[in-house]
Amino acid sequence: MIPGERVSLVSPTGWDAVFGQERAISFLRGVLERGEVPHAMLFTGPRGVGKHTTALLFSAALLCPSGAPDGCPSCFKVARGMHPDLHLVEPEGAQIHIDQVRELERELSVKPLEASRKVAVIDEAESMNETAANAFLKTLEEPPPGSCIILVAAGAEGLLPTIASRCHELRFSPLGKREVEGYLRREFAMPPQEAERLARLSGGIFGRALLWARMPELAGFWSRGVEVAATESKSSLLALLERAGGILRDASGAETPAGEEGMEAYRKALDKRVVEKLEKRWQEARKRESARLRRQALFDFLDGMASFYRDIMLLSVAGAWDEKPGGLPLVNLERREDLEREALGKGSREAARILRALGRAKKALEANVDQELVMNWLMLEIKGARS
Repeated sequence: MIPGERVSLVSPTGWDAVFGQERAISFLRGVLERGEVPHAMLFTGPRGVGKHTTALLFSAALLCPSGAPDGCPSCFKVARGMHPDLHLVEPEGAQIHIDQVRELERELSVKPLEASRKVAVIDEAESMNETAANAFLKTLEEPPPGSCIILVAAGAEGLLPTIASRCHELRFSPLGKREVEGYLRREFAMPPQEAERLARLSGGIFGRALLWARMPELAGFWSRGVEVAATESKSSLLALLERAGGILRDASGAETPAGEEGMEAYRKALDKRVVEKLEKRWQEARKRESARLRRQALFDFLDGMASFYRDIMLLSVAGAWDEKPGGLPLVNLERREDLEREALGKGSREAARILRALGRAKKALEANVDQELVMNWLMLEIKGARS
């Protein structure tokens, strides 16, 4: 599973922070108003549709004195991952481990410090390994009083059936390209042509398009992937290895903004031991988010390459590289001449071979294999130079 193209901890200042999920938001507002909050919920849906953001918004509402994500100091602390009654769990490496579940059990067993309840958000819940999942099942079977647990996953099928059956599942819908395009034009005052391009290149994945709109420098990694794919046949192996090294160096500079505004007064108001614990939690969250951004930059680079080779396959299979593509759903419309040239030279079989190599490289990155090793292997594989 690819990390979720999400912007790091967003400030929950209202339900409108989530776009295109009116049914899910309406349900959550309803259970809050009726006071019928399930003890365990499961948010499922495609990556990048707003599941994690909604989990933070719902957590903010549960912990907020007003019962809604209104941007108050409590909500601000949720957004920064520093609310003492909120516990965030996400994979360490490729998995969620047993010690993380044990820590969650300890956190939920103590009384709330500021709010009337404790809340836990488990992101990429399907990454729990077997021992962690079995231990977590016990927590769900006997949930601590006054606690709410929110699991975020691509689908219920990735979880133990006994875990999924104990949660109220809330499904999030995929968004269409036109919806993403309209949002970018409206919220970012983006020119129509640029909004269409960004929505098209993101594959309609809202979280990715939003991340690129907020951090344009990350969108450049996709474009560089397309450029490498378009010039690969003319490039030497040494040139490709040098470009891979440049991508790695630039990706290593991606970092989550500190987001420390307004926190000093909060620190002063807390017990020193609590402050130290929350500071450590915040620093760890920042490290994880920065690592996620760096890895996402590499995914964007690989996905940019993959989009070019998929377009080659489409042209080759359609047998129409000497004609106008017309209705062909090409992603890289701006590189039509390059695509036609490479489709003639490579054909669908070679494009498919490179696509398989790109898929293996992404899986290796997901498994935390050394990034330089993965990128060098990929370039060797593409040029057919691997021994």
